Amino acid sequence: MGNFIKKERREMKNLKIASEEKLSVCIPVYNGADTIRQTIQSILAQTFKDFELLIVDNASTDNTVNIVRSFTDNRIKLYLNEKNLGCGGNLEECKKIAGGDIVFYISADDIADKDALRRVYDAFQSSEDIGIVTRTYYWFSEDIFKAVRAEQQFREDLTVSINDSYDKVKSVIALSGQISGIAFRKKFMKYTFSNIYFVEMASMVISVLKDTKAIILKDNIVAVRTGASCCNPVFFVNSSMMTWYNLIDEKFREDKFKDLKKYLVKNYIANNFVGLVQIKNYGTFTQLLREISYLIKMKWENIFNLQFWVFSIGSILVPGFILSKLVVFYKNKVNSVFLGNIKISLPGGWQ
Repeated sequence: MGNFIKKERREMKNLKIASEEKLSVCIPVYNGADTIRQTIQSILAQTFKDFELLIVDNASTDNTVNIVRSFTDNRIKLYLNEKNLGCGGNLEECKKIAGGDIVFYISADDIADKDALRRVYDAFQSSEDIGIVTRTYYWFSEDIFKAVRAEQQFREDLTVSINDSYDKVKSVIALSGQISGIAFRKKFMKYTFSNIYFVEMASMVISVLKDTKAIILKDNIVAVRTGASCCNPVFFVNSSMMTWYNLIDEKFREDKFKDLKKYLVKNYIANNFVGLVQIKNYGTFTQLLREISYLIKMKWENIFNLQFWVFSIGSILVPGFILSKLVVFYKNKVNSVFLGNIKISLPGGWQ
């Protein structure tokens, strides 16, 4: 009898949360004319219907605004920044405008599973101390249903606090490298998004995680499009590894996080060997050597890691035009075969 009463109270508590909380979907966009239509369509096709869709344009110079205005759904609200605020600044603008208790972000070139908002909303209803709901995800090139790369996959949903195992905390942080599919309870978003490339979303995720708990959904609720941003040489002017290192160092300055900080540096930041290929293809040779040196400085044990040498020597010796073709071949012909079961669900007749 006692267990039944406890269960009933818990269910009533969750019903109370659900009846009060509203959801805002935010699409920060800059020059997204080629992709934003599909992104909007994937949100409007959600099985969860009660939300506002905020599209915050960051001074686009293409046809983005006209495409957004072509939609007539009254849940859509378009906001225009007078000047480009940077990615982090636009995320911050979305946060300020959002009227919901839950704020869900998705980039203007990514696609949401039809049950994405339902899964996120239900996760928040499990407890009032959940500040973040995040997810695993995969990348696609042309075919939405063909994964060419994927993040860590999970067998079940995980609830994570900053005091949990270092590996669980690392998973939450590692999944914040992409904007899409991450949601916050707005009352816990007391911090400002960083405007430093690579770590805009991660800066907020870490800050909120230190105060609350996060849920990692086991489902791939978003598909991330491989786009042109990673091909822009300007993004490699500053080291991605050092940018992440500085963020971790800033967010975990307290002495109680000393061991966690060391773990994250050695087991997350200094393990990004794949990043060397991107720098070789789209950066400079000096930037490539710089990143290799950081891999050794941050984790000297890498000199005994065969993978480190394969990526380092391969990136140095293989000509860029050959390496880029090898990457495309591997993703589309090899990796996609092993990732064949990873996909999102979309409504029938999706184009």
